[in-house]
Amino acid sequence: MEKNKNLFVSIMRSVIIHRRRIIINTFVVSVLAVVLVLVLPHWYRATVVLLPPEKSDNFSELAMSMGLKSAMLSGGGFALPVMASQSDLLASIAESRTVAEYVVDSLKLVEVFDADDRDDAVKHFLDNINVHVRADGIIEISYESKHQDLVADITNTIALALDNINRLHKTQKARELKRFIKEELQKNERELGQAEVALQEFQREHKAISIDNQTAASIQAAADLYSQLTLEQINLKVMEHTHSADHPDVIKLRYKVEEIKRRLMQIQEGVSGPEDSSTAFLAIPFNELPELSIRFLQLMRDLKREESLHEVLVTQYEQAKIMEAKDTPTISVLDWAKMPDEDVRPRGVMIVLTAFFLSAMFSTVLVVAGDRWKEYSHTNPENYQDISTLLKSLRKDLFGFKKKRNS
Repeated sequence: MEKNKNLFVSIMRSVIIHRRRIIINTFVVSVLAVVLVLVLPHWYRATVVLLPPEKSDNFSELAMSMGLKSAMLSGGGFALPVMASQSDLLASIAESRTVAEYVVDSLKLVEVFDADDRDDAVKHFLDNINVHVRADGIIEISYESKHQDLVADITNTIALALDNINRLHKTQKARELKRFIKEELQKNERELGQAEVALQEFQREHKAISIDNQTAASIQAAADLYSQLTLEQINLKVMEHTHSADHPDVIKLRYKVEEIKRRLMQIQEGVSGPEDSSTAFLAIPFNELPELSIRFLQLMRDLKREESLHEVLVTQYEQAKIMEAKDTPTISVLDWAKMPDEDVRPRGVMIVLTAFFLSAMFSTVLVVAGDRWKEYSHTNPENYQDISTLLKSLRKDLFGFKKKRNS
């Protein structure tokens, strides 16, 4: 206890004796810190806030607008990982090189950043962007820059870039869908013409043959199923073009196509399982009708099938053209970025306070260590002399090494 008391008294004595030196050192370092804060460039931050994007795409919108009971065009979008959301996808796009190049070119940031070239400006841009997705899906996009009057424009242009990329993506998907539908429509028109000619020739040769209502219902059901099967096959082709073969949506759509084929076969062959009891009255086996009736029914079925498919394809084709030409905003901005009033870097108060406390602490340690070293020279002169000799040798080697390097 006495030893600790003596140590404390010794430290306090050194601090009091050298208080002027400690105060001067602390003052000088603090002033230098203030000068450093004034000299360092100030950085400003602007933030734009986006609402969570709506979970919809051209394919589902098209299906909904047509009122298809079987949702023939559902599942045409690109699937996301289980833990990812539409907001996460949008956040990743915001930090992409495509967005960076759009902003750099739009605001001519190569000259603003004094960059060597476009790639250098893009790298500078990506180093200072920050995107955060809240738990509720709201997206915050922040950008920091030394240009106070430009940082808000840069941040808002990021939101505009996201909107343009989304519009382009939706337009490309609608164009691809339109191309697939157009191919099927052209094929359908050829087959519809052939079906009409074949039926006319048959009726001209064998006169008109009437069929009962039950058979007509069977034909209509088969035609509807066939048109649905064709549409699902179109959708499957689109899905296989944009997804991997083992994607869950692709597998699910394959199962649906096979189920429609099975139901179509049941109607044609007159076989009805327990799950199809509601349509058992339609299950008329075509192969049991008289030979001429069978031929007539086949021609009539082909014609109705092509007419039903043609009606749906024409409607879908027109809707796809509308979706391709659709030019509406895809990004909903909750808060646009505004020019900041205060800087975010450097943190002047924190720097000055840190410099003040560190310089005061370091100065105190130095004066206390110096006094203890002097006391040690009086109490242990022999050890002091040996340690001094070693320190001189080390100092001589150090400075000698520096002189050799300089020479």
